[in-house]
Amino acid sequence: MLLWLALAAGCGGGGGAADGASSATPTPAAGGSGFTLGSSVASEGGALPAEHSCDGNGASPPLAWANAPAGTQQFALLMSTLPGDGSTKYNWVLYNLPATAQALARSAFGAGTAGVGSDGPLAGYQPPCSQGAGSKTYTFTLYALSAAPVLGSSTAVDGATLRAAVAGITLGQATLNVNYSRSSTSTGSLAPCLSVRNSLAASTTGTATAGCDASYAYIAATGLATHSMMDGITATNLQVPIAQNFFGSNAWRIPLNPAVAASTTSAVDGPIGVAINGVPIFNPCKQGGCQNGDTKALGELDLCNGHAGRADDYHYHAAPVCLMAGRPASYWDTHPLGWALDGFAIFGYNNADGTLAARDGFCGGNTSSVPNAPAGYSYHVTDAAPYVLSCFRGTPSPDLAGQGAKYSPLRQPPVTPFAVSGLSLGTDPVDGWQVLQFGSARSFTTTETGSDSYANAPGSYRVRYQRVSGAALQALLAQPANAGKQACWNFQFTTASGSTTQPAASYCR
Repeated sequence: MLLWLALAAGCGGGGGAADGASSATPTPAAGGSGFTLGSSVASEGGALPAEHSCDGNGASPPLAWANAPAGTQQFALLMSTLPGDGSTKYNWVLYNLPATAQALARSAFGAGTAGVGSDGPLAGYQPPCSQGAGSKTYTFTLYALSAAPVLGSSTAVDGATLRAAVAGITLGQATLNVNYSRSSTSTGSLAPCLSVRNSLAASTTGTATAGCDASYAYIAATGLATHSMMDGITATNLQVPIAQNFFGSNAWRIPLNPAVAASTTSAVDGPIGVAINGVPIFNPCKQGGCQNGDTKALGELDLCNGHAGRADDYHYHAAPVCLMAGRPASYWDTHPLGWALDGFAIFGYNNADGTLAARDGFCGGNTSSVPNAPAGYSYHVTDAAPYVLSCFRGTPSPDLAGQGAKYSPLRQPPVTPFAVSGLSLGTDPVDGWQVLQFGSARSFTTTETGSDSYANAPGSYRVRYQRVSGAALQALLAQPANAGKQACWNFQFTTASGSTTQPAASYCR
């Protein structure tokens, strides 16, 4: 029998602050000294709570471990199950966990490096969603490793690949077996939820997952697209797109049974919905309201109608044209390209019959019937402001009022948006860093803290950044200034020729 001791939520670089995460350290029974793995939400052989499945918000469960073997250099974690066909299926693939880690908090974010599970290309936790009735056993296996696994150059490390890579360097392993039961009436299998879940599968430009309770679908993602980002912007504040923690209770809540409300709700600032690739959709205006300008008209959007915001988050402000390019244009007449925060679907330019969608005098949508979505109302994108919707025809989820809690800015904007040329985002083939490159025809000044300043002459510049992992991450999170944070990025600021323009910095959140 295991005794449980509470651990601080941030231990081990775990989950998002919005979850109020908790975890627990398993203490071996008297006289024991074995390597052990446990959870504060499920005992060995016990039931996994629904919130950690697709019948809830899909948060990864908190885990904690004790008594790792001497000489452990890092950990790797696999969550697996055996479907009816006898094959091994993986729900969670995680490696590069530093030897100092002792726990993963609920909705783990920023800890280690995520591989891909068996339910698709999402790199991260894939909540149990078995279609078969009855109880299924899910096994968490934590490997204590004597060295870093050799995984080759593949960017998609799956469970079988990781398992083979750790076979010869495993000093010990600890397991936790939990059970979960589903039926045809489980909330993640009901028709309203399936409309959302099925729509996400159509994305060719990024991956999101969804689970559902009785009231909401929870769309979970990093908020990053796989199509080009930031290319073609002509006015920028030098923010960059990095992964966001839209998981667990921080996922986007979409009402499952929307209805036309007696009055509309304004949509004048911030997120109005989420695209099927997990990228948030904002209203067209600059932060603070439309009196500050239209981001598209000001040249602040890329060729895909998105850009990075003040939390170094990527989002769209107009029709997500690069997402839409992944399917024939007519596909979006009858299949959602996204979901508004009031639960109604967002479609392409046309009605289901292929005619140009009329936009009513309410919020920019209409009441024509469209399959694969809730009845009563639908939004349609246009190329004229407000591009997606001007207000909510239904009642928005609490995410509209609580949108700020979903974002945790790394740094303040380094400069007021200014005119640039040739802005593009790519990957340095030598070291794998992301590189935002741009040209400026005039001198400009940047700042890191607001009290410092760095003068830059006309020319070409680069903002380079890379996510921190392993022991380097643990060292940064151990600093008092980073207490309670989970993920960090290194930044470098140079000219196009490589000369430093301001000191390198590490930012955490």
